[in-house]
Amino acid sequence: MTANAPPLLEVRNVSVHFPVRSAGRRARLHALDDVSLSVFEGDVLGIVGESGCGKSTLGRTMIGLQRPTDGQITVAGEPLRTDARRGAEAYRLGLQMVFQDPVGSLNPRMTV
Repeated sequence: MTANAPPLLEVRNVSVHFPVRSAGRRARLHALDDVSLSVFEGDVLGIVGESGCGKSTLGRTMIGLQRPTDGQITVAGEPLRTDARRGAEAYRLGLQMVFQDPVGSLNPRMTV
């Protein structure tokens, strides 16, 4: 990696809010608020935290399966499209999430 290499994946000020009803009133559930991170070539990113803290929402948003309420995600400098057929762009770009149970998520005959 060169010193000025752009990030392969960049998340800038991403927020995800879901509409909910609370006591008959409309409200917004703030799943993510103003998250930013960069992943460079050769990096490995692990997202850890308590149950319900937004790990899966962040992962789904980073690979284009969830549309952010605010912010921008770029892959190799290009904006990640969330209007494409669900998951199609993530597959094309080679993006993937590995969930909390790696035994169930990974094929033991293949290397990571």
